[in-house]
Amino acid sequence: MISLNSTVLHEIAKVSEVSQYLWQREWAERNGGNISVDLTDIFGPVANTEVVYKKLPLPLPNSCASRIYYVKGTGQRIRELRDAAYAGCILQISPEADSFAILWGGNASTDFAPTSEFISHIKILETKRAQGSSHKSVVHTHPLELIALSHHSDVSKSSDLFTHTCWKMLPEVRAFVPKGVGMIPYCLPSSEELADLTTESLLQRDVAIWEKHGATASGDDVLQAFDYIDVANKGAKLYLMCLAAGYEPEGVTQENMDILKNVFNL
Repeated sequence: MISLNSTVLHEIAKVSEVSQYLWQREWAERNGGNISVDLTDIFGPVANTEVVYKKLPLPLPNSCASRIYYVKGTGQRIRELRDAAYAGCILQISPEADSFAILWGGNASTDFAPTSEFISHIKILETKRAQGSSHKSVVHTHPLELIALSHHSDVSKSSDLFTHTCWKMLPEVRAFVPKGVGMIPYCLPSSEELADLTTESLLQRDVAIWEKHGATASGDDVLQAFDYIDVANKGAKLYLMCLAAGYEPEGVTQENMDILKNVFNL
């Protein structure tokens, strides 16, 4: 197995840390949820003798050819990422962007392969990279309150309404999820349609909600991506707590949210 440098090991340690947060919050049942990290710029050179490519079911964007990623394996459990080399792997995309080679990890099975949502993560990362974004990580998980709120027939009608519902519950949500939440109507999981809609949404928003399914965010690292979802979920949780207590919450006024926007240059 390839020896990893300290910078790569640091990013992998963050993956393990976030994986346990997701599991402890009950956001990652069985094999639900995925994490991907673009390691290309910090990984270093790869000897050709160590690369054996396996075909992917669908071609990836040509721009990701020869790039290097850490990703959870298909069928693997988020909680098992406490051992990052067991439930995940570092892989390199082929020069044709249609195959992958495992460079490190993938110890869970002899036929280890990346998650079926890998294409969605790559599209997000590559689109962001093309626009000059510093985002290198994608987290997809099943946050309970955001999913519950996506079942609300009124709140889920638009991204703006969903965002405002979360923003108004706590000043920190307005401050730390400044671009808000994008609502994506229900799509078949792992479909190309879902990948494209998620990519489009995350160009405008901090978090994309997959209606009745889960949430996805990107960030400079997995901790930042997790934070976007975690803070947005706090807004959804507070809103649902108020409804459960029998009243519609007043929420932070628009005037006060505008003041926050100006103070924090949001």
